[in-house]
Amino acid sequence: METTQAAAYRFLYQGDHETILYAALKRLHIGRNHTDYEDYLQEARLLFPEIYAAFPEDPEAKPHHFLAYAQQKLYWALLDRLRRELRLQDRQAVGDQGELLTTVASDEDILDAIGQADFREYLLKVIGGAGSTGEWRYLVGTMIDQLSPDEIAERHAVNRATVFRWRRSVVRRLVQALTPPDKF
Repeated sequence: METTQAAAYRFLYQGDHETILYAALKRLHIGRNHTDYEDYLQEARLLFPEIYAAFPEDPEAKPHHFLAYAQQKLYWALLDRLRRELRLQDRQAVGDQGELLTTVASDEDILDAIGQADFREYLLKVIGGAGSTGEWRYLVGTMIDQLSPDEIAERHAVNRATVFRWRRSVVRRLVQALTPPDKF
């Protein structure tokens, strides 16, 4: 009795079925001169048994349908990996990280950080239990997670205009709390 993985690899290396791996890479514009070509090719080979097992019908009975299905699944999986790697590269700091690692925080920086912590506590008290869900989402996104309005909108699946509306609401609440009353 042959395991699913063994059957998948036997099917892959039978005839010219392996060409779907190269076709998926070509569709992603990953040629032999790409620095990670071998890595992506190996990743495609490792993904193949999963795709083979996930096919709803018998791949041996309908090889043409399966090969089209497998090529599309490989394309999507490798595209996800490419996007993930690009996202990681974008998040890395540009420049000389050696300088960043050798600099030590000054006393002023530490005092500024303490002041920001006090300000955060004050904001949380002002918003308190009266804050709307949107206001909380905006505060947590900007102050704790350090996200931009675009990233907050993406995280909560809302429009950017909604995030800016949340911000205006937080600002109004702070202005009300910080403005001294006219009459005592």
